[in-house]
Amino acid sequence: MDDNPWRRKSSSQTPIVTASSECLMDKLPSCLIMDILSRLPIKTILNCRRVCKTWLHFISDSFFTELHLERSPTSLLIKTISNNPESRNLQLVQITGKPTGLRFRVFEEMKFVPGTNLPCNDFLIEHSCNGLLCLSKTFQFDFHEDIYVCNPILGEYISIPLAAGQETRHQSNFALGYSAITREYKVLHTFCSKTGSDFQPGAQIYTIATGKWISIHKALRNLDIFMFDSFVGGSIHWELRDEGNCVNSIGSFNFENEQFSQFSLPPRYNEELVTLTVFEGCLGVSFFSTCLQPQYEIWVMKEYGKKESWTKLITVENPGFGELCEPLIFLNSGLIMMMHYREYVVCYDTRTKFMEAIRIWQAQGNSYAMPYKPSFVSLKDVAKGEQLKMSRQLTKITLITDILKMWPHTGRSKLEEKMTSPLLREHITADPLSESIPAE
Repeated sequence: MDDNPWRRKSSSQTPIVTASSECLMDKLPSCLIMDILSRLPIKTILNCRRVCKTWLHFISDSFFTELHLERSPTSLLIKTISNNPESRNLQLVQITGKPTGLRFRVFEEMKFVPGTNLPCNDFLIEHSCNGLLCLSKTFQFDFHEDIYVCNPILGEYISIPLAAGQETRHQSNFALGYSAITREYKVLHTFCSKTGSDFQPGAQIYTIATGKWISIHKALRNLDIFMFDSFVGGSIHWELRDEGNCVNSIGSFNFENEQFSQFSLPPRYNEELVTLTVFEGCLGVSFFSTCLQPQYEIWVMKEYGKKESWTKLITVENPGFGELCEPLIFLNSGLIMMMHYREYVVCYDTRTKFMEAIRIWQAQGNSYAMPYKPSFVSLKDVAKGEQLKMSRQLTKITLITDILKMWPHTGRSKLEEKMTSPLLREHITADPLSESIPAE
């Protein structure tokens, strides 16, 4: 007999976990469980999908998707530019809102690679909306093939073929938007068509799950590239430039009524160096002025569509960085992360007025960052009727996880039967890139 009282006390208080032990989570209401799960980091949620079928059902529920999307913090999506195909991937970087000074702690990192999260190697990121990415595969200057809409978190994507003649039109730009009224996702394509010696603006829109492009009349001239973080009030926004390449107004397209419009910039701005952003749900504009002394400003439109509501948010005197700086993330701690010439990140503290260049990721080759909100919006729900494709590797993981969960209930004979099923053999021997699944 062991007379050590400490050992007896320790062993007597150690719970014995058995297969029949109750899970306290099962006693909670489903809405509360989804509330708890929605607050977890992306990687943790992905692991929770494999805990049991009940949790997988919760995380796949539309209520959870909307709850998580509402709480999902804006992260950075890093695009690597390199001649090495293996390094052409995307990296998701989530930043903590409580840095020490201007030093950030990377909260979570994920790599998105072709064959697992992305549909192809060579692609351009056209736009993003609610965690979905709009990608184009470009072979040469101003020539596009198919357009892809994907969720890299879930490894799902669809391919949208362009309408006849779209692939060779000039100054093509694509944007992805969402209609809260119809709960539909739409892809906007703007371009210029050559008529004689003149170029005429044009636009078409594709509502996902309908399978067709529809022409839109009265497209705006001189369409610039769409900004990644400029979706406000159901509309996407971009800079409108005159013939001298100076920004003279803001263009917008509303995904609800599918109409173009434009409105004025703040009263004071530099006509060339303008970028758009979103701050606390309001449309924002940043300017870099070189008049008299270098000065960087960010303005916000407090009441959408009313030019009188433009309000100056910050002014940075003698900022100490180059001319083009795009706001990326506004943190609750009063810090603003900005991309400088798509080369490195600059952090500005609005309280101390101090600015510093920071490095928060490692990349092979050149790279640039863009704001991105990861989500669990599934194309199975969004793209009903489209030919949904998903990573074969993720499908294998899901299938094998389901098989292993059968072990305590069905025994070895049933498990061996499942492991040798034609379905599993098909997943193991088939093309490792993707599989097509009709989205019902």
